[in-house]
Amino acid sequence: MTRRVNRAKRQQPQKRPRRWRLQRMGAWIPVGVIGVGAVAVVLLFIVLGNRSRGDSDVEIPERTVSTQGRTLGPENARVTVEEYSDFQCPFCARAAENLLPEIESQYIADGRARLVFHPMAFIGEESLWAAEAAECANEQGRFWDYHDTLFENQRGENQGAFVIDNLKRFAQEMALDTQVFNQCLDSHKYENLIKAETQDALDRDIASTPTFVIGEKTIRGPGSFDQLQEPIEAELRKNP
Repeated sequence: MTRRVNRAKRQQPQKRPRRWRLQRMGAWIPVGVIGVGAVAVVLLFIVLGNRSRGDSDVEIPERTVSTQGRTLGPENARVTVEEYSDFQCPFCARAAENLLPEIESQYIADGRARLVFHPMAFIGEESLWAAEAAECANEQGRFWDYHDTLFENQRGENQGAFVIDNLKRFAQEMALDTQVFNQCLDSHKYENLIKAETQDALDRDIASTPTFVIGEKTIRGPGSFDQLQEPIEAELRKNP
């Protein structure tokens, strides 16, 4: 399953937003894109199935592959897997728990593939703050550790799990340099970067999370590793 964007028309103080139409439940719905200077008021549609909105039960296995910034695996890998994810999205947490370890163990560990993470922040302010915090952790070489901590601490959407004080507490528990981290987060140093990357994803017609792009193949909300393995194998055959 995926987390889809379903945004109401939003005010842009400086310019009129471009118009997008996203397909949901067989209907075409006009929405406005996220503006870099806009105050986010986001209306969303989600089918949670049997998942609780209470404490997260996600447990991400220990990572053993090499990391560089938001990338897992070597730069010269034969296949690049791009992941688009929102830290508040419960389906993204499940992907981090169940799908990424399979990609890591079967393709990244032996150097054949690498994974590049792209943050999207469309669920609300806490999505934006969490993505900013992950970038602040990235300054200290700990993006993936913070990535895992965020998904393991989901507590429902916009329910306070990723307020600034909690994001700072995660950094302290991870033994980051909290003075540097807190200054980074309080300054919202990476706010524009995250908003720009979210917009870039929308420009690429990526409107749900998690979404994986492998070569020319786009996989929205994969429910199993097989849905990712097939395009990875296809790319490996193209790049022997």
